[in-house]
Amino acid sequence: MARPHPSHFIHTLLPQLVWRRPAAVRRELSDPLLARELLLYVWDKAAESLPPRERVSPRGLHLSWHQVAGRTTALLQLPAPQATGEAHLAAIVYEDDLPAAADDDHRHPSFEEEEADDETATAELPEEELPRYFLLEATLGRSPDEAGTPTVLGEWRGEHHRHHAPGPPAGRPDTTGRFLQALANLLGPMPDAGVPFMRVVRN
Repeated sequence: MARPHPSHFIHTLLPQLVWRRPAAVRRELSDPLLARELLLYVWDKAAESLPPRERVSPRGLHLSWHQVAGRTTALLQLPAPQATGEAHLAAIVYEDDLPAAADDDHRHPSFEEEEADDETATAELPEEELPRYFLLEATLGRSPDEAGTPTVLGEWRGEHHRHHAPGPPAGRPDTTGRFLQALANLLGPMPDAGVPFMRVVRN
């Protein structure tokens, strides 16, 4: 059974924050000091209502930046999962450059204010332009013909969670690289914005 602390962090608070203020969060994650402060803030927030015995250390929580099929991607290494439904890695994939945030105070978003009215807490971009949020989730079963533990490539889009395909086995030196490659294969190449759309019209 998934532990509530890491599950709340990866499946609820982090994606909500990324989508509600995409430009501001991307800016903070791009600064190493602000990124650490923000992620630890959200991690602590995820355990706020839990008794001490159910709180999990953030040990292992680490952020790095990558290019995945031409897209800027923030990759989070998560504390080691212990059950299905938890995750080894999370990836925030930015399809395009985001506009600069209107405010510049680096203040952490108030979950209390936003949760009070979830339906009116809108993001800065239309839903189809929001960052995509992927997970390398722990799952049951056995990894076929390979060392490591089984995983599945998952994605949250708004309130919808889906599993795309089996992921690379976890616990191997190449797990992170293979996860990024799996994302690249799933996303495909960036559309060529320099080629105008052409419609064939019959005379």
